[in-house]
Amino acid sequence: MSILFSTIESYPSKFQGGRKPKGTFPEGEVYGLLFGQKMDNNNAIYNINIAIPMQILGIKSSNEVTASNKHFDRIKSVVETYPMFQFLGTFHSHPEKLNYFRDKISAMCSKDDEERAIEDAITYEQELLEIIIAVTYLKKVLKTKKSKYCENMIINYLKNYKYIIAAYITNSKDNKVNCVDKLICPMAVGIGNFDLNCIC
Repeated sequence: MSILFSTIESYPSKFQGGRKPKGTFPEGEVYGLLFGQKMDNNNAIYNINIAIPMQILGIKSSNEVTASNKHFDRIKSVVETYPMFQFLGTFHSHPEKLNYFRDKISAMCSKDDEERAIEDAITYEQELLEIIIAVTYLKKVLKTKKSKYCENMIINYLKNYKYIIAAYITNSKDNKVNCVDKLICPMAVGIGNFDLNCIC
């Protein structure tokens, strides 16, 4: 929910046919850190408990976001003082105009996304998750549309917003990013507009 709500808050007003309110910070992509537990059995299982959107960024626009390293490390060091929370990776959004939005494609890792994720994995000496949430604004609420699920992606709707959340894992040894085997998010797959107080 933190990932989805921060993405909607920062969704560019111009993509909805409006203007950014005067005197506000830039709208566009959001970026944040993921914390929880990693369990190693035959296959690694990542359990995300906290998603923290970063407010202090190096660059923020509708098609790019970079973290401030100083503030990234500040959040990481403070959260990891709690023994139950381990740094697991990062998330960022892909806000798009409706006519550019494509199921599955919009939430794919770009080359820049891959390079940044691998660089983080090498820096922190561990394989990391990369969550991407693509979002667009629809002209009307689609109250009867149900969520769609495939192995590493979930497609769903919240009011006028259609979103895709996708999960990837770095493979720094091979210098690439792979889709996770299975993404499980009960909120994203289990609750849609038909469950909510949405005005049609």
